[in-house]
Amino acid sequence: MRISHLASIPFVQAGFIIISSFGLALIFDFLFYGKIPGISFPLYLLFLVGELFAMSRFFKQPIKKEVIWMLVPLFFFSAMVFIRSSGLLTFLNIVICLFLLLTMAKSLFEKKIKEFVVGDYLKTCFIPFKWILPFFQTSTDLLSLRGVDKDRKKIAQVVTGIAFTVPVLLVFLFLFSSADLIFEKFLSRLIDIDLTPQTIVRAIFVFLIMCVLIGAYTYVFQKKEEGKTTEEKKKRFNLGSIESSILFGSVNVLFVIFIIVQLAYLFGGENNISLQGFTYAEYARRGFFELIAVGVVSFVLLLIADAHLTKDEAGHMRGFKWLSTSLIVEVLFIIISAFIRLSLYEDAYGFTTFRLFAHLFILWMAGLFFLLLYKVHKDHKDNHFAFSACMCALLFLGGINILNPDAFVARQNIERYALTGKLDAPYLSQLSDDAVPYTITILNSSDEELKNTFMLSIYGRAHRTQLKSSYVSKWQSWNFSRMRAKNIFASHINELESYRNSFK
Repeated sequence: MRISHLASIPFVQAGFIIISSFGLALIFDFLFYGKIPGISFPLYLLFLVGELFAMSRFFKQPIKKEVIWMLVPLFFFSAMVFIRSSGLLTFLNIVICLFLLLTMAKSLFEKKIKEFVVGDYLKTCFIPFKWILPFFQTSTDLLSLRGVDKDRKKIAQVVTGIAFTVPVLLVFLFLFSSADLIFEKFLSRLIDIDLTPQTIVRAIFVFLIMCVLIGAYTYVFQKKEEGKTTEEKKKRFNLGSIESSILFGSVNVLFVIFIIVQLAYLFGGENNISLQGFTYAEYARRGFFELIAVGVVSFVLLLIADAHLTKDEAGHMRGFKWLSTSLIVEVLFIIISAFIRLSLYEDAYGFTTFRLFAHLFILWMAGLFFLLLYKVHKDHKDNHFAFSACMCALLFLGGINILNPDAFVARQNIERYALTGKLDAPYLSQLSDDAVPYTITILNSSDEELKNTFMLSIYGRAHRTQLKSSYVSKWQSWNFSRMRAKNIFASHINELESYRNSFK
Protein backbone atom coordinates (compact mmCIF):
# COMPACT_ATOMS: atom_id res chain seq x y z
CA MET A 1 0.00 0.00 0.00
CA ARG A 2 1.38 3.39 -0.99
CA ILE A 3 2.16 6.03 1.62
CA SER A 4 -0.12 8.50 -0.19
CA HIS A 5 -2.99 6.02 0.18
CA LEU A 6 -2.21 5.43 3.86
CA ALA A 7 -2.29 9.16 4.48
CA SER A 8 -5.90 9.26 3.26
CA ILE A 9 -7.10 6.70 5.81
CA PRO A 10 -8.75 8.38 8.84
CA PHE A 11 -7.26 5.76 11.19
CA VAL A 12 -3.74 6.54 9.96
CA GLN A 13 -4.37 10.29 10.04
CA ALA A 14 -5.57 10.07 13.62
CA GLY A 15 -2.57 7.98 14.61
CA PHE A 16 -0.16 10.45 13.02
CA ILE A 17 -1.77 13.41 14.83
CA ILE A 18 -1.82 11.63 18.19
CA ILE A 19 1.79 10.41 17.99
CA SER A 20 3.01 13.85 16.89
CA SER A 21 1.03 15.57 19.66
CA PHE A 22 2.37 13.15 22.26
CA GLY A 23 5.93 13.87 21.16
CA LEU A 24 5.34 17.64 21.32
CA ALA A 25 3.75 17.26 24.76
CA LEU A 26 6.86 15.46 26.03
CA ILE A 27 9.05 18.22 24.60
CA PHE A 28 6.82 20.82 26.29
CA ASP A 29 7.26 19.06 29.62
CA PHE A 30 11.03 18.85 29.15
CA LEU A 31 11.37 22.52 28.22
CA PHE A 32 8.92 24.19 30.61
CA TYR A 33 8.01 22.09 33.64
CA GLY A 34 9.54 23.73 36.73
CA LYS A 35 11.47 26.25 34.62
CA ILE A 36 11.16 29.93 33.79
CA PRO A 37 10.63 30.57 30.04
CA GLY A 38 13.82 31.58 28.29
CA ILE A 39 15.44 30.15 25.19
CA SER A 40 12.99 27.25 25.58
CA PHE A 41 10.11 29.38 24.28
CA PRO A 42 11.42 30.13 20.76
CA LEU A 43 12.76 26.58 20.58
CA TYR A 44 9.33 25.10 21.28
CA LEU A 45 7.69 27.36 18.72
CA LEU A 46 10.18 26.00 16.17
CA PHE A 47 8.98 22.48 17.02
CA LEU A 48 5.32 23.53 16.73
CA VAL A 49 5.79 25.26 13.38
CA GLY A 50 7.98 22.43 12.11
CA GLU A 51 5.23 19.93 12.93
CA LEU A 52 2.72 22.22 11.21
CA PHE A 53 4.71 22.01 7.96
CA ALA A 54 5.20 18.25 8.38
CA MET A 55 1.45 17.74 8.75
CA SER A 56 0.82 20.06 5.83
CA ARG A 57 2.91 17.76 3.66
CA PHE A 58 1.36 14.59 5.12
CA PHE A 59 -2.22 15.80 4.59
CA LYS A 60 -1.32 17.45 1.25
CA GLN A 61 -2.77 20.77 2.38
CA PRO A 62 -0.41 23.63 1.46
CA ILE A 63 0.02 26.45 3.96
CA LYS A 64 -1.12 29.88 2.78
CA LYS A 65 1.55 32.47 2.03
CA GLU A 66 0.00 34.98 4.44
CA VAL A 67 0.38 32.43 7.24
CA ILE A 68 4.05 31.98 6.34
CA TRP A 69 4.51 35.76 6.55
CA MET A 70 3.04 35.67 10.06
CA LEU A 71 6.02 33.57 11.13
CA VAL A 72 8.16 36.74 11.02
CA PRO A 73 6.41 38.53 13.94
CA LEU A 74 5.88 35.17 15.66
CA PHE A 75 9.58 34.38 15.84
CA PHE A 76 10.48 37.99 16.61
CA PHE A 77 8.30 38.11 19.72
CA SER A 78 9.34 34.59 20.76
CA ALA A 79 13.00 35.63 20.49
CA MET A 80 12.25 38.61 22.73
CA VAL A 81 11.24 36.16 25.48
CA PHE A 82 14.85 34.95 25.30
CA ILE A 83 16.40 38.42 25.04
CA ARG A 84 14.33 40.52 27.49
CA SER A 85 13.77 39.62 31.14
CA SER A 86 11.07 42.15 32.12
CA GLY A 87 8.17 40.18 33.61
CA LEU A 88 5.44 42.34 32.08
CA LEU A 89 7.11 42.45 28.67
CA THR A 90 7.70 38.68 28.70
CA PHE A 91 4.02 38.14 29.51
CA LEU A 92 2.95 40.39 26.63
CA ASN A 93 5.35 38.66 24.23
CA ILE A 94 4.00 35.22 25.17
CA VAL A 95 0.40 36.42 24.85
CA ILE A 96 0.97 37.94 21.40
CA CYS A 97 2.71 34.73 20.25
CA LEU A 98 -0.28 32.66 21.38
CA PHE A 99 -2.61 35.12 19.63
CA LEU A 100 -0.60 34.85 16.41
CA LEU A 101 -0.72 31.05 16.61
CA LEU A 102 -4.49 31.15 17.07
CA THR A 103 -4.84 33.60 14.18
CA MET A 104 -2.78 31.29 11.98
CA ALA A 105 -5.02 28.36 12.93
CA LYS A 106 -8.15 30.38 12.17
CA SER A 107 -6.73 31.52 8.83
CA LEU A 108 -5.76 27.98 7.83
CA PHE A 109 -9.20 26.66 8.71
CA GLU A 110 -11.53 29.50 7.81
CA LYS A 111 -10.85 32.65 5.79
CA LYS A 112 -7.93 34.83 4.80
CA ILE A 113 -6.46 37.17 7.40
CA LYS A 114 -7.08 40.21 5.20
CA GLU A 115 -10.79 39.36 5.23
CA PHE A 116 -10.96 39.43 9.04
CA VAL A 117 -13.09 42.16 10.62
CA VAL A 118 -12.70 43.34 14.21
CA GLY A 119 -15.10 40.67 15.46
CA ASP A 120 -12.99 37.93 13.88
CA TYR A 121 -9.91 39.02 15.83
CA LEU A 122 -11.93 39.05 19.05
CA LYS A 123 -13.36 35.58 18.31
CA THR A 124 -9.83 34.29 17.76
CA CYS A 125 -9.33 34.19 21.53
CA PHE A 126 -12.11 31.59 21.80
CA ILE A 127 -10.83 29.26 19.08
CA PRO A 128 -9.53 26.67 21.61
CA PHE A 129 -13.16 25.86 22.42
CA LYS A 130 -13.53 24.78 18.79
CA TRP A 131 -10.82 22.18 19.32
CA ILE A 132 -12.99 20.02 21.58
CA LEU A 133 -15.01 18.33 18.83
CA PRO A 134 -11.95 17.77 16.57
CA PHE A 135 -10.19 16.12 19.53
CA PHE A 136 -13.04 13.62 19.97
CA GLN A 137 -13.22 13.12 16.19
CA THR A 138 -9.56 12.10 16.06
CA SER A 139 -9.96 9.81 19.06
CA THR A 140 -13.00 8.21 17.41
CA ASP A 141 -11.16 7.72 14.12
CA LEU A 142 -8.34 5.94 15.92
CA LEU A 143 -10.62 3.59 17.84
CA SER A 144 -13.27 2.99 15.17
CA LEU A 145 -10.74 1.82 12.51
CA ARG A 146 -12.59 3.94 9.96
CA GLY A 147 -11.12 3.56 6.48
CA VAL A 148 -8.90 0.53 7.23
CA ASP A 149 -8.83 -2.22 4.56
CA LYS A 150 -10.14 -5.65 5.52
CA ASP A 151 -6.76 -7.36 5.09
CA ARG A 152 -5.18 -4.91 7.53
CA LYS A 153 -8.09 -4.64 9.90
CA LYS A 154 -6.82 -7.41 12.18
CA ILE A 155 -3.56 -5.56 12.84
CA ALA A 156 -5.49 -2.40 13.55
CA GLN A 157 -7.80 -4.31 15.87
CA VAL A 158 -4.79 -5.63 17.79
CA VAL A 159 -3.49 -2.06 18.20
CA THR A 160 -6.90 -0.89 19.39
CA GLY A 161 -7.16 -3.81 21.80
CA ILE A 162 -3.79 -2.91 23.31
CA ALA A 163 -4.86 0.74 23.61
CA PHE A 164 -7.94 -0.34 25.60
CA THR A 165 -6.15 -2.97 27.67
CA VAL A 166 -3.14 -1.02 28.97
CA PRO A 167 -5.04 1.61 30.98
CA VAL A 168 -7.44 -1.01 32.36
CA LEU A 169 -4.56 -3.20 33.52
CA LEU A 170 -2.84 -0.22 35.13
CA VAL A 171 -5.99 0.61 37.10
CA PHE A 172 -6.33 -2.99 38.38
CA LEU A 173 -2.62 -3.21 39.21
CA PHE A 174 -2.93 -0.05 41.27
CA LEU A 175 -5.99 -1.38 43.12
CA PHE A 176 -4.46 -4.82 43.81
CA SER A 177 -1.17 -3.36 45.02
CA SER A 178 -3.08 -1.04 47.35
CA ALA A 179 -5.15 -3.94 48.70
CA ASP A 180 -2.37 -6.46 49.35
CA LEU A 181 1.08 -5.64 50.79
CA ILE A 182 2.67 -8.89 49.49
CA PHE A 183 1.40 -8.25 45.98
CA GLU A 184 2.65 -4.66 46.22
CA LYS A 185 6.12 -5.92 47.23
CA PHE A 186 6.11 -8.46 44.39
CA LEU A 187 5.00 -5.81 41.91
CA SER A 188 7.61 -3.28 43.12
CA ARG A 189 10.35 -5.87 42.51
CA LEU A 190 8.97 -6.73 39.10
CA ILE A 191 8.43 -3.14 38.00
CA ASP A 192 10.86 -0.76 39.64
CA ILE A 193 9.12 2.55 38.90
CA ASP A 194 9.08 5.34 41.45
CA LEU A 195 5.65 6.91 41.01
CA THR A 196 6.18 10.05 43.04
CA PRO A 197 3.46 12.73 43.22
CA GLN A 198 5.60 14.86 40.91
CA THR A 199 5.70 12.07 38.32
CA ILE A 200 1.92 11.77 38.41
CA VAL A 201 1.48 15.54 38.05
CA ARG A 202 3.85 15.63 35.10
CA ALA A 203 2.07 12.70 33.47
CA ILE A 204 -1.26 14.52 33.77
CA PHE A 205 0.44 17.69 32.49
CA VAL A 206 1.74 15.86 29.40
CA PHE A 207 -1.65 14.26 28.78
CA LEU A 208 -3.47 17.62 28.88
CA ILE A 209 -0.96 19.27 26.54
CA MET A 210 -1.30 16.31 24.18
CA CYS A 211 -5.10 16.68 24.16
CA VAL A 212 -4.82 20.38 23.35
CA LEU A 213 -2.40 19.72 20.48
CA ILE A 214 -4.56 16.89 19.10
CA GLY A 215 -7.56 19.22 19.00
CA ALA A 216 -5.52 22.06 17.47
CA TYR A 217 -3.90 20.06 14.67
CA THR A 218 -7.14 18.25 13.87
CA TYR A 219 -8.94 21.59 13.72
CA VAL A 220 -6.38 22.90 11.24
CA PHE A 221 -6.18 19.87 8.95
CA GLN A 222 -9.60 18.24 9.17
CA LYS A 223 -11.67 18.12 6.03
CA LYS A 224 -13.38 21.44 5.45
CA GLU A 225 -17.12 21.52 4.92
CA GLU A 226 -18.66 23.84 2.40
CA GLY A 227 -20.41 26.75 3.98
CA LYS A 228 -24.18 26.52 3.95
CA THR A 229 -25.97 29.18 1.93
CA THR A 230 -29.05 30.88 3.28
CA GLU A 231 -31.69 32.61 1.21
CA GLU A 232 -32.29 35.32 3.75
CA LYS A 233 -29.72 37.20 5.80
CA LYS A 234 -30.36 37.79 9.45
CA LYS A 235 -31.79 41.18 10.20
CA ARG A 236 -29.55 43.45 12.19
CA PHE A 237 -30.09 46.70 13.98
CA ASN A 238 -29.45 49.80 11.84
CA LEU A 239 -28.74 53.28 13.15
CA GLY A 240 -30.40 56.10 11.19
CA SER A 241 -29.28 59.68 10.69
CA ILE A 242 -31.62 61.09 13.36
CA GLU A 243 -30.52 58.64 16.03
CA SER A 244 -26.84 59.11 15.24
CA SER A 245 -27.18 62.92 15.21
CA ILE A 246 -28.83 62.94 18.66
CA LEU A 247 -26.28 60.49 20.09
CA PHE A 248 -23.09 62.03 18.75
CA GLY A 249 -24.37 65.60 18.98
CA SER A 250 -24.99 65.19 22.72
CA VAL A 251 -21.63 63.47 23.28
CA ASN A 252 -19.84 66.25 21.41
CA VAL A 253 -21.45 68.93 23.58
CA LEU A 254 -20.40 67.13 26.77
CA PHE A 255 -16.85 66.70 25.50
CA VAL A 256 -16.58 70.39 24.59
CA ILE A 257 -17.61 71.40 28.14
CA PHE A 258 -14.98 69.08 29.60
CA ILE A 259 -12.30 70.42 27.26
CA ILE A 260 -13.05 74.01 28.32
CA VAL A 261 -12.40 73.00 31.94
CA GLN A 262 -9.15 71.32 30.89
CA LEU A 263 -8.01 74.47 29.07
CA ALA A 264 -8.65 76.55 32.17
CA TYR A 265 -6.84 74.34 34.68
CA LEU A 266 -4.53 71.74 33.16
CA PHE A 267 -3.00 74.15 30.66
CA GLY A 268 -3.43 77.20 32.87
CA GLY A 269 -0.54 76.49 35.17
CA GLU A 270 0.02 75.37 38.74
CA ASN A 271 -1.60 78.47 40.31
CA ASN A 272 -5.03 77.74 38.82
CA ILE A 273 -4.91 74.19 40.15
CA SER A 274 -3.70 75.13 43.64
CA LEU A 275 -6.58 77.62 43.97
CA GLN A 276 -8.95 74.64 43.86
CA GLY A 277 -7.15 72.92 46.75
CA PHE A 278 -5.14 70.38 44.72
CA THR A 279 -1.40 69.92 44.34
CA TYR A 280 -0.04 69.71 40.81
CA ALA A 281 0.91 66.03 41.24
CA GLU A 282 -2.45 65.12 42.81
CA TYR A 283 -4.38 66.75 39.97
CA ALA A 284 -2.16 65.01 37.43
CA ARG A 285 -2.72 61.59 38.98
CA ARG A 286 -6.42 61.88 39.71
CA GLY A 287 -8.65 61.04 36.77
CA PHE A 288 -5.94 59.68 34.47
CA PHE A 289 -7.54 56.24 34.14
CA GLU A 290 -10.97 57.82 33.74
CA LEU A 291 -9.68 59.82 30.76
CA ILE A 292 -8.23 56.67 29.21
CA ALA A 293 -11.58 54.95 29.79
CA VAL A 294 -13.30 57.85 27.99
CA GLY A 295 -11.04 57.25 25.00
CA VAL A 296 -11.70 53.49 24.97
CA VAL A 297 -15.49 53.88 25.31
CA SER A 298 -15.52 56.54 22.57
CA PHE A 299 -13.57 54.25 20.28
CA VAL A 300 -15.97 51.33 20.85
CA LEU A 301 -18.98 53.65 20.40
CA LEU A 302 -17.68 54.96 17.08
CA LEU A 303 -16.81 51.46 15.92
CA ILE A 304 -20.29 50.10 16.71
CA ALA A 305 -22.01 53.12 15.15
CA ASP A 306 -19.86 52.77 12.05
CA ALA A 307 -20.89 49.13 11.68
CA HIS A 308 -24.64 49.68 12.18
CA LEU A 309 -25.13 53.10 10.58
CA THR A 310 -27.34 53.22 7.50
CA LYS A 311 -25.11 54.17 4.56
CA ASP A 312 -25.84 55.73 1.21
CA GLU A 313 -24.15 54.76 -2.06
CA ALA A 314 -21.15 57.01 -1.39
CA GLY A 315 -20.60 55.52 2.06
CA HIS A 316 -21.32 57.27 5.34
CA MET A 317 -23.80 60.15 5.44
CA ARG A 318 -22.26 63.61 5.63
CA GLY A 319 -23.78 64.36 9.05
CA PHE A 320 -22.18 61.30 10.65
CA LYS A 321 -18.83 62.09 9.04
CA TRP A 322 -18.70 65.56 10.60
CA LEU A 323 -20.04 64.49 13.99
CA SER A 324 -17.68 61.54 14.23
CA THR A 325 -14.75 63.68 13.06
CA SER A 326 -15.42 66.32 15.72
CA LEU A 327 -15.75 63.58 18.36
CA ILE A 328 -12.43 62.01 17.31
CA VAL A 329 -10.71 65.41 17.47
CA GLU A 330 -12.15 65.99 20.95
CA VAL A 331 -11.09 62.52 22.10
CA LEU A 332 -7.58 63.17 20.79
CA PHE A 333 -7.54 66.36 22.85
CA ILE A 334 -8.61 64.40 25.93
CA ILE A 335 -5.92 61.81 25.21
CA ILE A 336 -3.37 64.62 25.03
CA SER A 337 -4.71 65.82 28.39
CA ALA A 338 -4.15 62.36 29.87
CA PHE A 339 -0.65 62.30 28.39
CA ILE A 340 0.18 65.66 29.98
CA ARG A 341 -1.27 64.57 33.34
CA LEU A 342 1.00 61.56 33.33
CA SER A 343 4.00 63.68 32.38
CA LEU A 344 3.29 66.01 35.29
CA TYR A 345 3.15 63.06 37.66
CA GLU A 346 6.47 61.77 36.30
CA ASP A 347 8.03 65.18 36.82
CA ALA A 348 7.01 64.98 40.47
CA TYR A 349 7.82 61.32 41.23
CA GLY A 350 9.95 59.98 38.37
CA PHE A 351 9.52 57.24 35.79
CA THR A 352 8.18 53.73 36.40
CA THR A 353 7.64 50.89 33.96
CA PHE A 354 3.88 51.13 34.43
CA ARG A 355 3.85 54.87 33.66
CA LEU A 356 5.94 54.27 30.56
CA PHE A 357 3.50 51.61 29.33
CA ALA A 358 0.66 54.05 29.99
CA HIS A 359 2.43 56.69 27.85
CA LEU A 360 2.93 54.22 25.03
CA PHE A 361 -0.65 52.97 25.27
CA ILE A 362 -1.89 56.55 24.83
CA LEU A 363 0.18 56.92 21.67
CA TRP A 364 -1.14 53.60 20.32
CA MET A 365 -4.73 54.65 21.09
CA ALA A 366 -4.18 57.91 19.21
CA GLY A 367 -2.96 55.88 16.22
CA LEU A 368 -6.15 53.79 16.30
CA PHE A 369 -8.28 56.93 16.24
CA PHE A 370 -6.43 58.20 13.18
CA LEU A 371 -7.07 54.86 11.48
CA LEU A 372 -10.75 55.13 12.41
CA LEU A 373 -10.89 58.67 11.03
CA TYR A 374 -9.43 57.41 7.74
CA LYS A 375 -11.99 54.60 7.66
CA VAL A 376 -14.92 56.99 8.14
CA HIS A 377 -13.80 59.34 5.35
CA LYS A 378 -11.92 57.20 2.84
CA ASP A 379 -11.74 53.43 3.20
CA HIS A 380 -15.06 52.09 4.51
CA LYS A 381 -14.12 48.40 4.46
CA ASP A 382 -14.20 46.80 7.89
CA ASN A 383 -11.56 44.17 7.07
CA HIS A 384 -9.04 46.81 5.95
CA PHE A 385 -9.44 48.69 9.22
CA ALA A 386 -9.20 45.50 11.30
CA PHE A 387 -6.02 44.41 9.51
CA SER A 388 -4.45 47.87 9.90
CA ALA A 389 -5.34 47.94 13.61
CA CYS A 390 -3.81 44.48 14.07
CA MET A 391 -0.61 45.55 12.32
CA CYS A 392 -0.59 48.68 14.47
CA ALA A 393 -0.76 46.50 17.61
CA LEU A 394 2.12 44.30 16.39
CA LEU A 395 4.26 47.35 15.59
CA PHE A 396 3.37 48.84 18.98
CA LEU A 397 4.56 45.78 20.89
CA GLY A 398 7.56 45.37 18.61
CA GLY A 399 8.55 48.96 19.32
CA ILE A 400 8.25 48.36 23.07
CA ASN A 401 10.62 45.39 22.79
CA ILE A 402 13.15 47.45 20.87
CA LEU A 403 12.79 50.34 23.35
CA ASN A 404 13.54 47.96 26.26
CA PRO A 405 11.20 49.53 28.89
CA ASP A 406 13.09 48.75 32.10
CA ALA A 407 16.37 49.98 30.65
CA PHE A 408 14.65 53.15 29.41
CA VAL A 409 13.10 53.79 32.84
CA ALA A 410 16.47 53.29 34.53
CA ARG A 411 18.19 55.75 32.17
CA GLN A 412 15.47 58.39 32.60
CA ASN A 413 15.55 58.19 36.39
CA ILE A 414 19.34 58.39 36.53
CA GLU A 415 19.28 61.43 34.23
CA ARG A 416 16.59 62.97 36.45
CA TYR A 417 18.80 62.30 39.48
CA ALA A 418 21.62 64.27 37.87
CA LEU A 419 19.26 67.25 37.54
CA THR A 420 17.20 67.05 40.74
CA GLY A 421 19.22 64.90 43.14
CA LYS A 422 16.13 62.67 43.65
CA LEU A 423 16.27 58.92 43.00
CA ASP A 424 14.19 55.97 44.18
CA ALA A 425 17.07 53.49 44.51
CA PRO A 426 14.99 50.60 45.97
CA TYR A 427 12.61 50.81 42.99
CA LEU A 428 15.44 50.81 40.45
CA SER A 429 17.01 47.80 42.15
CA GLN A 430 13.76 45.86 41.63
CA LEU A 431 13.67 46.46 37.87
CA SER A 432 14.37 43.42 35.72
CA ASP A 433 17.82 42.35 34.57
CA ASP A 434 17.29 44.44 31.41
CA ALA A 435 18.05 47.54 33.51
CA VAL A 436 21.16 46.27 35.32
CA PRO A 437 23.74 47.76 32.88
CA TYR A 438 22.32 51.20 33.75
CA THR A 439 21.37 50.84 37.42
CA ILE A 440 24.83 49.51 38.29
CA THR A 441 26.21 52.99 37.51
CA ILE A 442 24.68 54.13 40.82
CA LEU A 443 27.74 52.55 42.47
CA ASN A 444 29.77 55.39 40.98
CA SER A 445 27.68 57.96 42.85
CA SER A 446 29.36 60.18 45.41
CA ASP A 447 26.25 59.93 47.62
CA GLU A 448 27.20 57.18 50.07
CA GLU A 449 23.71 56.92 51.55
CA LEU A 450 22.19 56.39 48.10
CA LYS A 451 24.88 53.88 47.21
CA ASN A 452 24.33 51.90 50.41
CA THR A 453 20.55 51.85 49.91
CA PHE A 454 20.96 50.59 46.37
CA MET A 455 23.57 47.96 47.29
CA LEU A 456 21.40 46.67 50.14
CA SER A 457 18.41 46.31 47.79
CA ILE A 458 20.53 44.65 45.09
CA TYR A 459 21.97 42.14 47.53
CA GLY A 460 18.49 41.41 48.85
CA ARG A 461 17.35 40.74 45.31
CA ALA A 462 20.31 38.45 44.67
CA HIS A 463 19.55 36.61 47.92
CA ARG A 464 15.93 36.01 46.87
CA THR A 465 17.05 34.90 43.42
CA GLN A 466 19.20 32.18 45.00
CA LEU A 467 16.08 30.72 46.61
CA LYS A 468 14.59 30.09 43.17
CA SER A 469 17.87 29.30 41.38
CA SER A 470 16.62 25.84 40.42
CA TYR A 471 14.08 27.51 38.12
CA VAL A 472 16.58 29.65 36.23
CA SER A 473 19.81 27.63 36.34
CA LYS A 474 18.76 25.06 33.72
CA TRP A 475 19.63 25.71 30.09
CA GLN A 476 15.95 25.83 29.08
CA SER A 477 15.58 29.02 31.15
CA TRP A 478 18.71 30.64 29.73
CA ASN A 479 18.11 34.31 28.99
CA PHE A 480 20.44 36.90 27.50
CA SER A 481 19.59 39.69 29.96
CA ARG A 482 19.81 37.41 33.00
CA MET A 483 23.23 36.13 31.94
CA ARG A 484 24.51 39.65 31.29
CA ALA A 485 23.27 40.82 34.70
CA LYS A 486 24.89 37.82 36.37
CA ASN A 487 28.25 38.74 34.83
CA ILE A 488 27.87 42.37 35.92
CA PHE A 489 27.07 41.37 39.51
CA ALA A 490 30.01 38.95 39.48
CA SER A 491 32.34 41.85 38.71
CA HIS A 492 31.05 43.64 41.85
CA ILE A 493 30.94 40.55 44.07
CA ASN A 494 33.27 41.98 46.70
CA GLU A 495 31.08 45.05 47.22
CA LEU A 496 27.92 42.92 47.38
CA GLU A 497 29.36 40.46 49.89
CA SER A 498 29.77 43.24 52.43
CA TYR A 499 25.97 43.18 52.87
CA ARG A 500 25.77 39.44 53.58
CA ASN A 501 25.12 39.91 57.32
CA SER A 502 21.91 41.84 56.59
CA PHE A 503 20.26 38.67 55.26
CA LYS A 504 21.32 36.00 57.70
